[in-house]
Amino acid sequence: MMRKIIAVAGLWMAAPATPGLAADTGACGAGLICASDPQTVVQALQAAGYKALLGKSKQTGNPKIESAASGYDYSIFFYECEQTRHCGSLQFQVSFEDDGGNTPELANKWNKDKRFAQMSVWDDGSLAVAYDVTTVGGLNQKNFADVIDWWTVMLGEASKFFKENPATTK
Repeated sequence: MMRKIIAVAGLWMAAPATPGLAADTGACGAGLICASDPQTVVQALQAAGYKALLGKSKQTGNPKIESAASGYDYSIFFYECEQTRHCGSLQFQVSFEDDGGNTPELANKWNKDKRFAQMSVWDDGSLAVAYDVTTVGGLNQKNFADVIDWWTVMLGEASKFFKENPATTK
């Protein structure tokens, strides 16, 4: 059985902020990609050939981008924001509804071997794969292209992982 993607409602948006992390209040330098300037993220995704629809998180009002890669629709959430602006980091996230196979053991099996993207199972049984990136001070085009590439690779790895670890039927 194939895992079904759920509309991402910001499952991780409720996570408490980590002390010591601050918004990026400096201007985003020319040619850089910064969470503090969401349009630079949109433009970098589009330049790499991906869709990028900028909106807002219903939970926080922070910027949110909808995109797709490797057969999955995903969201990019903006974190460490001051009053929905001056954000300091991004989280690429894809979520899947509970299909009977979303267990902490499954997530741990993934996390044991994956360095860049982490898998979690939520109380409602949904599963999320996420990749966090700080952009404080800005990322150059080449570095952000590498971020996108790693995320795309991890989505492809998730597809293989789910085929190797099929869900049980409910």
